[in-house]
Amino acid sequence: MIQLQNKTAGKSSFSGKLRNSASAIGLIAISSAPVFAQDEDEDFFTLEEIVVTAQKRAENIQDVPIAVTALSSSALEVTGFDNLFDLSRLSPSLQLSNFGPIAFVTLRGIGNENTTAGGDPSVALHYDGVYIGRPSGTLFTAFDSERVEVLRGPQGTLYGRNATGGSINYITKKPTQETTFEGDLTYGDYDRKRVRLAANLPVNDVVSTRVVGFWEDRDGFTENTFAGGRNANDADNWGLRGHLLYDAGEGFSALISATYIESGGVGSAPELREPFPGSTTGQNIAGPPIPGTNNYIVNGTPLVNDLRPFVESENTDQSQDSEFLVLSATLEYDFESVTLKAITGYVESSYDSLTDQDYSPLPLAELRLQETSEAFSQEIQLLSNNDGPFNWILGGFYFHEDATRQSQFFGSRYDIIAAGASAATGLNIPSGFDVGGDITSESYAFFYQATYEVNDRLALTGGIRYTNDTKDGVNRGFQFAFPYEGDVNADFDRVTYRVAADYDVSDDVLLYASFSTGYKSGGINQVSIPALTNPVFAPETVEALEVGLKSQLLDRRLQFNTSVYRNKYNDLQFQVFGLSGPEAFNADGATVQGFEIEVVALPAEWLQFDGSLGYTDATFDDQIVQGQQLGGNRVQRTPEFTYNAGATASWDLEDGNGSMRLRAEINHTGSIFYTAFNRNGGFNDPGGSDFAEGYTNANFRLFWYSEDSRYSLEAYLTNAFNTVQIGNVFRDIGFLDIPGGGGPENITYKPPRQFGVTFGFNF
Repeated sequence: MIQLQNKTAGKSSFSGKLRNSASAIGLIAISSAPVFAQDEDEDFFTLEEIVVTAQKRAENIQDVPIAVTALSSSALEVTGFDNLFDLSRLSPSLQLSNFGPIAFVTLRGIGNENTTAGGDPSVALHYDGVYIGRPSGTLFTAFDSERVEVLRGPQGTLYGRNATGGSINYITKKPTQETTFEGDLTYGDYDRKRVRLAANLPVNDVVSTRVVGFWEDRDGFTENTFAGGRNANDADNWGLRGHLLYDAGEGFSALISATYIESGGVGSAPELREPFPGSTTGQNIAGPPIPGTNNYIVNGTPLVNDLRPFVESENTDQSQDSEFLVLSATLEYDFESVTLKAITGYVESSYDSLTDQDYSPLPLAELRLQETSEAFSQEIQLLSNNDGPFNWILGGFYFHEDATRQSQFFGSRYDIIAAGASAATGLNIPSGFDVGGDITSESYAFFYQATYEVNDRLALTGGIRYTNDTKDGVNRGFQFAFPYEGDVNADFDRVTYRVAADYDVSDDVLLYASFSTGYKSGGINQVSIPALTNPVFAPETVEALEVGLKSQLLDRRLQFNTSVYRNKYNDLQFQVFGLSGPEAFNADGATVQGFEIEVVALPAEWLQFDGSLGYTDATFDDQIVQGQQLGGNRVQRTPEFTYNAGATASWDLEDGNGSMRLRAEINHTGSIFYTAFNRNGGFNDPGGSDFAEGYTNANFRLFWYSEDSRYSLEAYLTNAFNTVQIGNVFRDIGFLDIPGGGGPENITYKPPRQFGVTFGFNF
């Protein structure tokens, strides 16, 4: 097995006696519950050390010369972590949102922009070491988590595939030799019902299993006023996960894992944030507008778009069906001086969604999005495993994915356009259009990283990686009179590297500096009219400089970590909606620079304060894209400021009645432009708007734990002040000559205020 490595003898050991499970919560960099280790002196308490695998070997998080946020199992629980979208409020400079079944992850200004099967994310997600290539794969429920690690900045050596923005590593709990049964039951407003169960069952002294299941059902919080219409933003999810671990204690272990998650219901549905006919809906509505308004009368009834959040009137029977399957095998063999590790993964993800494309009670337009993906990956690692000054890791990675994506637009709106075109041309013009095709992606890489301890204080690290990516696609579809099917192919490769130095100012203060490069594969635009766009877009690259400090002060009761960075991007990928659907382009470049601060303080044994601050200055270089100057514009999906602040208090009840814990936190996200064009023209501007105001969110949680820690109760209140929080703005497909697309402005919102109770048990 991988051995834990202390860099110097002066470093504190990975030990410490926790007081009990009700009052000692594992350390996280921010937004955690009280965390301390305690010895026989009842007056001595300190921040507990946490082990991470950010560099693919077990290390104290304070010894890792990388800007990383690590959240332990109990910390995730006390902060209400339920899925990866919660990380936006738990880690600085990180934004997660979704548009229907598609997830958008942005870290330090860089994220996934191409939402089709022809593109890849810029922030890599790893699920128990398995690379997840599709953005829909981030929509799983994260129950029974051991740890989440957020690595900020390009990870071009150890996590080299498409990690120009960073990497999110999600680690589930593994089997142990203890027999346990735990779970919780939740009931909340919007008739929320959730059941989560986990059982750890050893078979014998060398084989153990862990089985996890969950089910959740909730009414939608977006009201559909159309008669018989279904409310959006509901929940209808269930899933299973199983682990089988063989560990004879003789240096060899094998872990076989399987996860399946299904999500149904209406799902997340966007709203139109402009009056009719500011959207393309208005092109097909007969009759004059109501005097003094942009609203039309249809069959004697005014057609008015309700612009209030969480209210819509749409006739389409909207639905979504998403599936996520991960099968993996992790084999380790300890040869004493080296450890050999192999991670084999198979991932299937799919979604099928139907949404109202005209956002009105009229049967004008509908959109069906369908995507399937099957991916196989294999990673081999060889790690040095000694106490000497020189340690290294050598590895190889292979990835193969077959994906299909189709976007189908249909309805009477397109029938009218097709009929008019047919009458004008004398041809039989088909209605609607279909965009998509098949993509086969293949990637392989070799990497090496080594660390040499020059002395007890100074260590130097260097790493290099070669990556080769191939994409072969068949684009097919039609847009009215333009049927199309054709091959599109692309091949890319790049060498990336990292050099770093870290210096122990003292046993509890680490300074580090690094220079690294990153690479994200180019891709294929899945469009139906290739003559109107670029069929292939180029890779995205980055050169990144970072200086950081990690410290634990005041007898390790105050943790202060900070980093300052400057990233220079070339050929930055971004997406717009054009005449033939979503298209990715390359901007010449962008400069992203900023700083982050993370603090955890224990002023008393029963009280903790924690917080983080992120400042991001992300701007495009001078360049003309689609006839518009981007120079000086803010990079999309990147707020300038984010901050989180939390406090947790714990106390014992009298007469053996258990203990209590109160958690309060606020988090702020600054204003955001959701496209590179930085439009903020309002409803009457033909350019529209992709701007969202900033917001501040507040959450509260009150816990009770029984004396023996077997039972717990939690009352939660999220978005306590019912603040309207925009989660995404999209400019849809349109027919106007406007940079970035001329269709309607779609918007999604993060959840309104919610409350409920959870009963937990542990045997």
